[in-house]
Amino acid sequence: MGVALVAGLMITACNKDFLNTQPRDEAAEDLVFSDPGLTEAFVNDIYNGLSSGGFLETMLSSATDESMFTHGYGMKNMVEATINPTDAEYITNRSTMKWDEMYKRIRACNKFFSKIADVPFDDASVKDRLKGETYFLRAYFYHQLVRGYGAVPLVTEVYKLGQTDYTIARSTFEECVNFIVKDCDSAAYFLKAKEGITVKGRATEGAALALKSRILLYAASDLHDIPTAKSKATTIAGFGQPEVLGYVSGDRTARWQKAKDAAKALIDRNMYALQSPDPASREEATANIQGMFLKDNSESIFSRYFKNDKDEPGGNIGLYNGLNGYHNWAGNTPTQLLVDDYEMNDGTAFDWSNAAHKANPYQNRDPRFYATIIYDGSHWRKRPADVQAKDPFNQAQTGRYEVWNGTQIVPNPGLDTRSGPVEDWNGSFTGYYFKKFIDTTVDAQFYNQEVPYPFFRYTEVILNYVEACIELHQDAEARTYLNMIRRRAAMPDITASGDELRTRYRKEREIEMAFEEQRFYDVRRWMIPQNTVGRPLKGISITATLKPGSKITVYRYDPTNYNYVYTPITMEAEKRLWQDKMYFMPIQRDEINRNSKLVQNPGY
Repeated sequence: MGVALVAGLMITACNKDFLNTQPRDEAAEDLVFSDPGLTEAFVNDIYNGLSSGGFLETMLSSATDESMFTHGYGMKNMVEATINPTDAEYITNRSTMKWDEMYKRIRACNKFFSKIADVPFDDASVKDRLKGETYFLRAYFYHQLVRGYGAVPLVTEVYKLGQTDYTIARSTFEECVNFIVKDCDSAAYFLKAKEGITVKGRATEGAALALKSRILLYAASDLHDIPTAKSKATTIAGFGQPEVLGYVSGDRTARWQKAKDAAKALIDRNMYALQSPDPASREEATANIQGMFLKDNSESIFSRYFKNDKDEPGGNIGLYNGLNGYHNWAGNTPTQLLVDDYEMNDGTAFDWSNAAHKANPYQNRDPRFYATIIYDGSHWRKRPADVQAKDPFNQAQTGRYEVWNGTQIVPNPGLDTRSGPVEDWNGSFTGYYFKKFIDTTVDAQFYNQEVPYPFFRYTEVILNYVEACIELHQDAEARTYLNMIRRRAAMPDITASGDELRTRYRKEREIEMAFEEQRFYDVRRWMIPQNTVGRPLKGISITATLKPGSKITVYRYDPTNYNYVYTPITMEAEKRLWQDKMYFMPIQRDEINRNSKLVQNPGY
């Protein structure tokens, strides 16, 4: 053995410190919780569990009747009800309810609580703020799990190596709700009057109260009242541990009262207000509503913010969902089902059997339709340079049109279709694109946008209050607050009562909260999936034929020169199906294997 090699081995053998080196991208635990700055950085990192909110490539709306995910992967088995504990790729990898990610962040919250008392903060108000934020985050992560899976194990300690048992059973649904509510109350207590020292994008008292309002509304709903749920779903009726899915006993009216009180408590704080509540016209209402979803406003309670110099999914929402004729990906496209649910601007229902509606389906609709949906012929941003000559008018083209080529009439597929000349594989199947949250000043092909994702906004709190009032048979109070939202949209007041009022409210919630990760949970907790997400997927077929004598060479929407035919079609790309097991998501097989005390959800 050479001298150099022997010397090298001796040095290695004598120097054992290399086994204890600290990773360069981490700080030692004792260092983190001895330094107030590092402690705050630790809490800041917990926020990463929020991901990009609902601004992901595969949006939760595409697991509902709101939209369709064009590219299929991860979502197809969700909407076709074929997911199972070993094959639920969207839930485990792409959604905002990932079991392992939520528990990773819950563990960090628990670590913080085990150490915070000894951190030497000079300013006690900062320590209180961090406590409040962490209580909120833990409550939020548990709420994500509970609304996806039902009750889950409530873990409040930090597990250590060498423990004899790491397994834990699912708590009851009631215990989980009580735990989340308690954390919300703690968060609100520590965050009260802390807005002045709260960093933008961090939890506030309002965020804690909004989360409390949401979880108590869920707790009172049909799905989580086991006697009601058993009467509506055979899988739940035959499940041996219904207490993990909802309340097996107790006063349901009292639960609705708690939901009402929680929403009203935040309303009465006067911390927030409806944005632009009294528009002067329908056109102004459309502009107000579209602008409301591009930046902070009086409704903003808790949002996730993005910077265009950081490549985060949330900043790419325009690229993910924009028109393929703009070199975007058309990921989550609105369905005809959603489009049909927008009322006419006089408050009557849209109806394909009405000849006037069928001839001009995009005229005289609820102003929120124009603020939310890109439809054939609607104006959009300037086309990219290589496409501009094909559409100098900058209009969405989702149909098939005739044009004059100089010698004869020829068919011309729209630029934003799956038969068009621009990246047709990214074209919409449904014939629509969505406008909500999309900043038209940003060329999404090249740049990210900085539109915040609203986890909680004031409209939701008002809607929560309205729903609780309806279920408590307080129709007049419900109408008062529901019509505030209607007037902001320049829509006529609702005068209905009883079951009709409940139906109108649910439609209003669908329209107001479109693409905000509400519909997926709402149709489940109301137990109405067969008539909503279980419906066949529908889109639109549009043809435009030249009128006699018209010789248009470059297409634009033009009823003077074209006859238009609009035909709703059933989409073949997805065979949508509802099965009762889909009320709750499957717990991954790996989790079941690691924890023998876990009980799988019914139907899996």
